[in-house]
Amino acid sequence: MQVIEKVNSPWLRALPDFGNSLAAHDETFAYGAIDAMFAHAYGICHVKDGELNEQGKAVHVDLARTFAILKRHAYKGYCSIEYDAPGDPYKPTTELVEQTIRFLS
Repeated sequence: MQVIEKVNSPWLRALPDFGNSLAAHDETFAYGAIDAMFAHAYGICHVKDGELNEQGKAVHVDLARTFAILKRHAYKGYCSIEYDAPGDPYKPTTELVEQTIRFLS
């Protein structure tokens, strides 16, 4: 965020990802990072409900909290659904689409 703010260009924006910060940091840092990214977001974000951390442990995304951050910043871009787990992706992706629609409504 420091680079984006220092460059101060309308052409340089953030791409919030619901899970990446949680996979690498604790909740306080992660949700603060998501908040900072949505302050500089434009056009697209990646919606996911979980991620594997560097130790291979699953971390869960608090979708209600994350969508509240998205709404607080009046984000108007696309929400791409990202599913990255073993197994059949169709049912979990459908469920994530349904949850996303519910949180955006």
